Amino acid sequence: MMSRDDSREKKLIRAPADLVAKLNEAANREGKTFYSYVSEVLEQAVRAYEMGRSLKEIIDVYEILEVHRDAGTTAAPRDVLDYLIKTAYGKNSENLEKLWYQSGRWYGVYFKERFKDSVDGFVRLLRDGRLGIDQVIMKNDDGMIELRCVSAFLSQERTLLMGNFIEGAMHSLGYKTKEREFFRGIIRLTFYSEHSSSSKQS
Repeated sequence: MMSRDDSREKKLIRAPADLVAKLNEAANREGKTFYSYVSEVLEQAVRAYEMGRSLKEIIDVYEILEVHRDAGTTAAPRDVLDYLIKTAYGKNSENLEKLWYQSGRWYGVYFKERFKDSVDGFVRLLRDGRLGIDQVIMKNDDGMIELRCVSAFLSQERTLLMGNFIEGAMHSLGYKTKEREFFRGIIRLTFYSEHSSSSKQS
């Protein structure tokens, strides 16, 4: 009896030898034939395309979801979170800012250990929307990094706390704060690396 795979017309696809070797290794680990494994990968790539996304984009999102999971992040409605933060901030703003800073430090260490480009990974985390930030702009000029985060939904308290969170992460990634500006819904931070030529000139 002819299998479904055997009945489908086949085409030869050229690919780099090192990539083919990695695909073959992955297929063996999955206990699948090379043909069925590659077909499955290509089907998922087409599925992503039909969703209006690239396979890389979807994998990047999943990678950030794993960061949230490992960090123990819990989702909450924005108005509930804002109420809790405002209440706690009014009672002890200094300790709350320290907690967010230390949380950022943990994220920075995590990204440094797990991601090849740790700064890029962290910026992807800021951009994925779960932290309440609508827009993140990063400029990197010879080790001098400027981050601008904008959101119409960030309260004044969350803006200040998010700024501390970002600083904590960037400090763990080996950067120091040069400038910081916080306005309701707007965070502007400039960092420098001790090893950059910009920091040596300043």
